Amino acid sequence: MSTIKRILLVEDNPAEACLLREIFHKDGSLEVDLVCATSMAEAEKYLAAVGFDFVLLDPCLPDAHGLAAIRRARIVAPDVPMIVLISLDDEALSTESLQEGAQENLVKGQIETRGLLRALRCAAERKRLERLRDEFVSTVSHELRTPLTAIAGSLGLLMGSAAGTLPESAARLVGIAHNSSQRLVRLVNDILDIEKLDSGHAAFDFKRVEIGALINETVESIRGYADGRRVKVRIEAATAPSDVRTDADRLAQVVTNLLSNAIRFSPPDSEVVVSALKKAGSDAVVISVRDHGQGVSADFKSRIFARFAQADGTNARREGSTGLGLSIARQIVERLGGQIGFADAVGGGTIFHVELPISDGLADVAQDARSGDLPITSPIPLVSIEDTAPQPQTLRLAGVAGGAA
Repeated sequence: MSTIKRILLVEDNPAEACLLREIFHKDGSLEVDLVCATSMAEAEKYLAAVGFDFVLLDPCLPDAHGLAAIRRARIVAPDVPMIVLISLDDEALSTESLQEGAQENLVKGQIETRGLLRALRCAAERKRLERLRDEFVSTVSHELRTPLTAIAGSLGLLMGSAAGTLPESAARLVGIAHNSSQRLVRLVNDILDIEKLDSGHAAFDFKRVEIGALINETVESIRGYADGRRVKVRIEAATAPSDVRTDADRLAQVVTNLLSNAIRFSPPDSEVVVSALKKAGSDAVVISVRDHGQGVSADFKSRIFARFAQADGTNARREGSTGLGLSIARQIVERLGGQIGFADAVGGGTIFHVELPISDGLADVAQDARSGDLPITSPIPLVSIEDTAPQPQTLRLAGVAGGAA
């Protein structure tokens, strides 16, 4: 605990902030710089520019949007342990915050010195164990991917008669093995994507992207799969801006996932419709994928973006689904500064939509900070609760007073 130097408190209630200050003052073993952000937007800027040992987060701030605040904080600072401040009657939020990546919860109004110090210790240990788990999963996945790719490629060559024509019974067995190996490769790749996104090591290359061209290329790349399932994919006339600043490959990955899901769960001879529209009254573009399937059941809607979630496990596994695609898509979209969601379509089916800002947003702040090129045009004042009359300090990525832990 002696290594704690700076804690970010994301709280707009002065009484709660003062209570935490008094708790730290009572414990003479800690010399903690408690920095307060009164909004989520301010917190994101602090996290991108300054090193913190812990985050104490109230997800009920006006601009925090509940659980989305946890995901936003983890995008900017994936390695910082997080403790969520909840109300006494927020039992659901307590459980869901841990599922979203928080390490511990504290009940507001019931925080005392021993409880807070215990929460800090537990959060630090859980974060350490998470890192070890992620490193293990990454290592195993990398070690599996190379032989699996070789196996899938060799089986594909056998299916293509590269070693001569196989007997019918042998060809059937090779086909089963080839499909299973491809499914394993997809699962390993999805796990690696999840690990990179969670650890903040997924690279994002933001540049101007022509949305219409990206959608056309993505649809063409998946048309063979659609034809094989007798599903037509149609692109509606787009009224979206010609270009958006985003990561083309990552956005194409999201659109491909939404298209493949829509095709997979659409009946034969039906249609999947893709559109890109300028959102009315805002500086954003909305990409939509509409299917004519059975729709999302009511009991599955709350879990649809969860990892390994499958509405119908038997059918999804028969189709080779891993249940990770939508979870990965959500993380990617949030890293791009956007939002992903879905709604029931009129006449049946489901519409998945991705909303992205047209202009530069805070999504690239974290990426620029990690690359050492944070685009801050004006100084951000460090508002420390320890100071009765804090003076603004100019933030720099290197040489910040107190140092990043």
